[in-house]
Amino acid sequence: MNIRTWWQAAVLIAAGTVAATLIGDLDGAPSPIAVSLLLGLIASLFIHLGDSSPVPTIGRHALRTGVVLLGFRITLDDIADLGVVTLTLTIMVSLAVLFSTVWIGRRLLLGPKLSALLGIGTAICGASAVAAAGTTIESKQEDTAYAIATVTLIGTIATFALPAVGPWIGLDDRDLGIWIGMMVHDVGQVVAASTTVGDVALTSAIPVKLVRVLLLVPVLAILAGTSLAPRRDHAERPTGVARIRGLVPGFVALFILASVISSTGVIPDDVVGVASDIERVLFTAALFAIGVSVHLPALRRIGPRPALISAAVWVLACGATAAILRA
Repeated sequence: MNIRTWWQAAVLIAAGTVAATLIGDLDGAPSPIAVSLLLGLIASLFIHLGDSSPVPTIGRHALRTGVVLLGFRITLDDIADLGVVTLTLTIMVSLAVLFSTVWIGRRLLLGPKLSALLGIGTAICGASAVAAAGTTIESKQEDTAYAIATVTLIGTIATFALPAVGPWIGLDDRDLGIWIGMMVHDVGQVVAASTTVGDVALTSAIPVKLVRVLLLVPVLAILAGTSLAPRRDHAERPTGVARIRGLVPGFVALFILASVISSTGVIPDDVVGVASDIERVLFTAALFAIGVSVHLPALRRIGPRPALISAAVWVLACGATAAILRA
């Protein structure tokens, strides 16, 4: 593969990233991450990448680097203020959504990897979690794109629906913030939804959301050791320390390290802010690369059933969580 091919791939991804960022910054527009996937899918109608195109490779490395930087946004300080009950409920709801989606998906023959991506995206942190899980198990581009589109759509609906429904069912601002933190997918969507309610909701929603994001650490580590992750031939399997280290991909280990470091408070806020900005750019670039690499007829072959199942599980979880918070 020559340098010109790599240069063309980099220019294509950069153009998609800039366009998605400009559109995503408009008032009322979805996040640049969601826009980039849509632009990539549209571009795939006109741009046909060959099997040797470096676009998927560049996208995969951007994803993994973005996942590492995501760890710097996770701290434990605010989480302690939630209390044991709220913390336990958040973890239980997230795990229930994850396992329910995976269990139902497998029973309905959706495919183990697609079921896992939908469950992780819905239970943890939307598109970012799907991207991280997809690169861990090396899922097909079509499955990753489908799951990202599904959780982004559900999260967008939730951003507007939950702040409107919460007061109607009797939730005060604090409980509504907790509900938003538990049931809205993307961090940006949680901020948008809780801000419309007020400061009390915002300060309740963000720590709850961070607990869900923090679950990405053990989930990815466990996922890397399951049958869903790529397996080497017996002759290539490492032994000893190398075998133990091989259970967790390098980018997952770095993600965990970044999360631990961020929790100590030794990193200045300005540095964390820069890391967060770079992370969003990398995710935007990676999702455009995923979108432009997808063969759209393959998405149509998947059909609406996986998205409907994911939405049904989310709706049931919303109702059950709201009932608990009202009790």
